[in-house]
Amino acid sequence: MHSYHLDAFLSGHVFAFMMLLSRVGAVMMLFPGIGEHYVPPRTRMIFACLICFLLLEAMLPRLPSLPAAPAELARLIGYEILVGVFFGTLVRLAMGTLEATGMIIGIQTGLSNATMMNPALATQSPLSSAFLSTAGLVMIFITGMDHFLIRATIALYDAFPPGGAFMPGDMAQTVIHITNQSFAVGIELAAPFLIMGLLLYTALGILQRLLPSVQLFLIMMPVEIWGGLTMLSLTVASILTLWLRYFDQSVGSFFQR
Repeated sequence: MHSYHLDAFLSGHVFAFMMLLSRVGAVMMLFPGIGEHYVPPRTRMIFACLICFLLLEAMLPRLPSLPAAPAELARLIGYEILVGVFFGTLVRLAMGTLEATGMIIGIQTGLSNATMMNPALATQSPLSSAFLSTAGLVMIFITGMDHFLIRATIALYDAFPPGGAFMPGDMAQTVIHITNQSFAVGIELAAPFLIMGLLLYTALGILQRLLPSVQLFLIMMPVEIWGGLTMLSLTVASILTLWLRYFDQSVGSFFQR
């Protein structure tokens, strides 16, 4: 009867590759453009494996040695997966700023009921949300922000060394902070539409009191839609520019702490 030892089954390079793939693969699962629902899982795995192959020799001295116990191996792999999912979640929360902005714009412009398939969320979203989410994803690759995110993934090994201790409290606090900040920035980006809606509905309420027999809501609906689309065409460049600045600062400040 043959006996198989863990150190014989997992050589040093295979174990190092497993450690890299656990973290990088978890990040690629949520990476913008690569971790989307419409991207085949095989494509994500190939991309993650290629990055791991490129990093293997450089990261080999920084990775812990092969553990002797399966429990320690499970702890190391679980820690790497947790760190990767944590960073990917932060990136997704920063991406969700445009989704919140689009929802507010859709409500204020009367387009909230006009939904379409949002490929980023794999669900139905208002036209403005789907448009801004897709435009933000395109801007990430046009501006080279994808390279910044890949470098940030590598920089995770400075912030969270392999084999470190679990910090669920600090991670939860960071996720809550980024969630609140992303939602606040989303409202700020949609501020012109909130002001437009407030002024429009205030004037509509006054006119309705003066002309109670006229269905002003139906009359003003085309004006609201055309006004909202016109304002969106005038402000979309500023919205995307300010969002890219926030995206860069939120991800970059995470590694400057």
